[in-house]
Amino acid sequence: MNNEFVNRLGSFTTALATLHLEEHLPVWQNQPPIVFTEKVTDAATAVETLQEVQKDQEAGITGSAEQKEREKAELERAAHVLGQALAIYFRDRQDETQAAGFDLTASDWLRLRDLQLLAKSKLVVDAAETLANGPAAADAAKYGITPATVTALVKERNEYDKMVNAPGVAISVRKALTNGFRPAFSIVEEKFKDLDKLILQFGGSEAGRGLVAAWKNARMQKGPGSGNGQPAPAPVPATV
Repeated sequence: MNNEFVNRLGSFTTALATLHLEEHLPVWQNQPPIVFTEKVTDAATAVETLQEVQKDQEAGITGSAEQKEREKAELERAAHVLGQALAIYFRDRQDETQAAGFDLTASDWLRLRDLQLLAKSKLVVDAAETLANGPAAADAAKYGITPATVTALVKERNEYDKMVNAPGVAISVRKALTNGFRPAFSIVEEKFKDLDKLILQFGGSEAGRGLVAAWKNARMQKGPGSGNGQPAPAPVPATV
């Protein structure tokens, strides 16, 4: 990412960090106009997506598609291992119907598409969780069906679910990134322009006027490399 985009990303994080200062939060968070709070969340999600791409570049990773494939492969492996344990458990108890539902080969898991993989792995999680935390826990543990192995699968599933079901704003930014950084940054900038206009409604009180002034000042800053000598603030959460 070149200096222009690094600076613009820095300006976005500076502005969001300003909103989240202790003295400013009560002025705007969940206060009329409520759409401002919603748009702050959207803007933070968009900035978070840009930050993820920047980290990918710094780590020499080709992008989100490669990351998604890694997460998918990790979920496939984890679901296959625990699914096989469930299949053997149920088969040893002459429950062939249950066993057949989990007796998938590694190739079977590989062929599942995004939502299919999430749905099928959820069945594995649910069945294993019931056994690992129920009266049959001791027997299930002999097969490797334990709270720890369930937690490990849940972790892999959650990470992949986040990739597949990203918020709509993150999806739009990622799509724009396929055409380069400039279109993606334009999408994010439009979100901040909406905030520029809406924040004026908080100017009816002394605290609100302080918020508006601080926001305008933050929006004029260019982030790291601009010569202001200030490091980029820590990223703010995407949910408020």
